[in-house]
Amino acid sequence: MKIRYALSVFAFLLIFAESAYAAEILNIRNWTAPDHTRIVIDISSEPIYEFEEKNNTLIINFKGASLHNSIPAELDLNKPGIKKIMFSNIVGDNVKIEFILDKYQKTQVFKLKKFQDKPDRVVIDIFLEQISQDETAKEQISKVRQKKIIVIDPGHGGDDPGASGRYGTHEKNIVLLISREIRKAINNIPDYRAILTRDGDYYVSFNKRLQIAKDSGANLFISVHADAARNRKAKGSSVYCLSTGAASNEAAKLLANNENLSDIIGGVPNGEGSPESGQIILNMFQTNTINMSKTYASTLINKLDKVNSLKYKNVQEAPFRVLKLPDIPAVLIEMAYISNAEEEQLLKNSNFQKKLALAVASSVTEYLAGTASIAQGNDAIQGDYKASSTDDKRQQEPVTDQSELMTQYYKVKRGDTFFSVARRLNTKATVIAELNNMKTKDPLYVGKKILVPLKNVEGVGKSEGNGANQKINSGAMKKATMIYTVKKGDTLFSLAVNNSTTVDELRKLNHMKRSEHLVLGQKIKLP
Repeated sequence: MKIRYALSVFAFLLIFAESAYAAEILNIRNWTAPDHTRIVIDISSEPIYEFEEKNNTLIINFKGASLHNSIPAELDLNKPGIKKIMFSNIVGDNVKIEFILDKYQKTQVFKLKKFQDKPDRVVIDIFLEQISQDETAKEQISKVRQKKIIVIDPGHGGDDPGASGRYGTHEKNIVLLISREIRKAINNIPDYRAILTRDGDYYVSFNKRLQIAKDSGANLFISVHADAARNRKAKGSSVYCLSTGAASNEAAKLLANNENLSDIIGGVPNGEGSPESGQIILNMFQTNTINMSKTYASTLINKLDKVNSLKYKNVQEAPFRVLKLPDIPAVLIEMAYISNAEEEQLLKNSNFQKKLALAVASSVTEYLAGTASIAQGNDAIQGDYKASSTDDKRQQEPVTDQSELMTQYYKVKRGDTFFSVARRLNTKATVIAELNNMKTKDPLYVGKKILVPLKNVEGVGKSEGNGANQKINSGAMKKATMIYTVKKGDTLFSLAVNNSTTVDELRKLNHMKRSEHLVLGQKIKLP
C-alpha cells in the first residue's frame, strides 16, 4: 500500500511539474509597417511549435502550451495582409493558432529568446504584395533624386520602445514626432527632400535603415534619438559619429552598446545580424566619409547650442551600427535626456520639437551648400588650363576637352579623396572625377588605379618619357600649405569646407586648441 501511495504521489508530482513548466500564451500584439504586418506572441517560456501555410491560412501548433484566460477565441484584426486570428486548445495540452491571411506575398515565422524585460516571443511577419510602379511613379522618383536627399532615421520603434521617461514618455514616440518636424522643415527648402526610415510605430532593422539611405542616394543620414542615464540630473544635446575603433569616452561606449541591441529587442531574425557583412562595411569605410561626418556634426552642434544646452560641446565617437555607411556622411543625435524630468517635458513640447527641427534643417543647408560649392566650383572645368605656345605671355585657356589633358595613373591610398588628390596635383576634384567617369562624392577604394592629370608640381615625383599614362611617385607627395589672413565672417568650419579639409585638421595644422577661435586679421596656414 505504501509503495502504491508513493508511486501515485510521484506520478502526481511529474504531472504537476509538466503543467508548471508548460508554455503559456500570454499576449498577442501587432504592428503595421508599409511593407509588412507583424504579429508578436508573448510566451511564458521557450516555445515548442511547428507551422504550415495553406489556402491563405497560416497555422501554428504549440506543444505543451495553454492560453491565458485574457485571450479570446477569435480576434478580428483587419490589418494589411491579415483578416483575423483564431485560438483553440486541442488535445494533449496543445494550442492551435490560425491566421486568416489576405492579399499577402509571403510569411516569415521565427522565435526570439527572453531578453531584458521582453519574454520569449514568436514573431510572424506577413509581407504585403508589391505594387508595381507605373511610369508616373518612376518619373517622381527621378525628380526626387535630382534634389539633395537627407534620410532622417527615427530610432527604435515597434517592440523596441527605446528609453523611457519618469512620466511614461517613450523615446520611440518622441523621436518620430521630432523626425516628422525635421522632414517638414527640410522639405520647405527648395531642392531639398527628406525621407524617413520609418513613419509609424514599427521596427526597422539596421540593415534596412542603411539600405534606404543607399537606395535613395542620400547626401546625409541623421539618426534621431533621446538620451537616458541613471543620473536623473544628466541633461543636454549631443552628436555622435562612427568610430571604427574605440569610443571617445566610456559614456559613448555604453550608449553605443545599448543602441546596438535594437535589432535584438525590436525583433530581427538572427538577432544581431551577420558579423561578416558588418566587417565588409567597415573595410569599405573611407576616412573621407568619417571626416565629412565630423565636419557636419560640428555644424549641427553649433545649431543645437542655440536651442538646448549641450552635454558635449565636441563631436563624440562610438561604433554605432546604424552609422556604418561607406560613402554617406552619417551622424546620431541625442536631442535631450528623456530621463531628466525637465527635458522630458521639453521633448514633449511641440514648440521645442519645431526649434530642434529648424536647427537640424539649418545645419543641413549650411553644410551641403558648402560641399556643393567645393564639388561644383565656379565651373566644372574652369581653372585647369593648357598653355598657348603662340603667346609669349602664356595666355591661358580653359580645357574643354578631357582628351587634351596628358594623364597618368595613380594608385589610391588609404584616406585618399578626390579633393585631397586634387590638392596635391594642383588641379580640381571635378577634373579627376570626370576623367574616371565618376562623381566627386563617389568613394575611392584603396588600391584602385585612377587617371589624373600629368603635372610636375612641387611635392610630386616627375614622370619619365612623354608623361602620358605614367605612374605617380606617390611616396614623394607632400602636403603644401599657404598663409591666409582671416577675414570678417570666416570660421574654422567655412575655411575647412572651402579647402576640402576638416576643422580638426585645420586646428592641428595651426596648433590650435579646441577653445581657441579665429580673430580678424589673424594669419593661419591652409592646405
